[in-house]
Amino acid sequence: MRKTMEQIVIEGQAAKCESLEELYLLWQMMQQMEDEPYGSTCYGEIDQRSFHIDGVVSAAEFNGNLYILKETNMRKYIQKGQTMPVISDIRRQVAAGKSQTGEVEYLDYLAEMQRVLNEVDKNNEGKLSRQKLLNQLAVLYVNKRGGKGAADEISMDYGQYYIEFLKRQIHLLKPKTIVCCSDEIFRLVVMEVFQNKKQKKNQEIYMKWKNLVMGDVFYADERFLPTSDEANAAVRVVRMWNPAYRVNNGQYVSLEEYIKEFERRVKKEEAEEKNS
Repeated sequence: MRKTMEQIVIEGQAAKCESLEELYLLWQMMQQMEDEPYGSTCYGEIDQRSFHIDGVVSAAEFNGNLYILKETNMRKYIQKGQTMPVISDIRRQVAAGKSQTGEVEYLDYLAEMQRVLNEVDKNNEGKLSRQKLLNQLAVLYVNKRGGKGAADEISMDYGQYYIEFLKRQIHLLKPKTIVCCSDEIFRLVVMEVFQNKKQKKNQEIYMKWKNLVMGDVFYADERFLPTSDEANAAVRVVRMWNPAYRVNNGQYVSLEEYIKEFERRVKKEEAEEKNS
C-alpha cells in the first residue's frame, strides 16, 4: 500500500519520539489514516482502530530481553461479534501471568526462554518463579491490531508497512537480546531494524549472512549496526520458531521440545567452546 504525504510526515515524527507513549499516539493516528487496510494489513473482522500496547512488563525488573511475536489473538472478540475498536495493554496481562480474553498466548514459552537466557547470561542465581521471569522481559507484537492466529501474511505486511514505528520502538526499549519468534520476524528485524541487507543487480533485496549470522544468532553494536565481533556486541538477535510451529503431520511442537531447541541455539557457542 502506498502512503500519503501526511503518513510519511508522521513516520518522520515517529523516528524522533523520545518515549513509547508518544510513539504509540502517532502509531494509532497512522493506523486510522490507512486507506482500505482490509486484506493487506488488517483482518476484515477486526476494527482497524484496534491497538495493543506492549513493551517492558516491569521497568524495575527488566533485564534487557525482548521477545517479538506476530500478533495478539483476537478470536474471542471476533466470536462475540466485537464491532468497536479493542484497545488493551498487553503488559498488564503478562504481569498478571494470564490473559482472561485470550489475547496473550505462550506465556509459558516466554518464561522458559527467559529462564534459559538468565542461565546463559548468568543474570541471577537460584530458580525464579514463572511470574518473576515474566516480569523481567519485554514483549513486542509486530501486528499491533491483533489477528486470528492464521498462517497468512497480514501480520508481516503490517510489520513492513509500520517498520519505521517498529524500529523506533526497539531502539527505545534498548534490548540486549532480541528473540524473534519466527523466521519471518527474524528476517524483518535483521534486515530492516539493523540494516543488514543488500540489493542485487536485479533489484532483489536479501539478508547478508556471511560472518554476520552465526547459526541462529545475529550480532550488532551499540549503534545497531551489524558486527562479527561477538565478544563486544551490544545486541544479539536470536532466530527461534513460532510457538505455534507445527511438525510431524501438523502436530504442534511441545513446550519441552521448543525450549530444548531454544537452549540448543543460544548455548551453541558454549558447547563449541567446551568441545574445542
